[in-house]
Amino acid sequence: MQIDVLLKIAGVGLLVTAICQVLTRAGREDMATLATVAGVIVVMWMVVNLAGDLLNQVQAVFHLP
Repeated sequence: MQIDVLLKIAGVGLLVTAICQVLTRAGREDMATLATVAGVIVVMWMVVNLAGDLLNQVQAVFHLP
């Protein structure tokens, strides 16, 4: 597994956690929730790209059309 992808996902998680803590302490729980959702979307986008790469590699290995 690629370690850089894991580090990127961990970095997004840490950044989202820090933003949510700041927003919650400022009394902006609605914006903290929005930041959390945005972080989840970014990580899911990374995972979907990885899944696409995996499927392309499987097609190449088995010579599928």
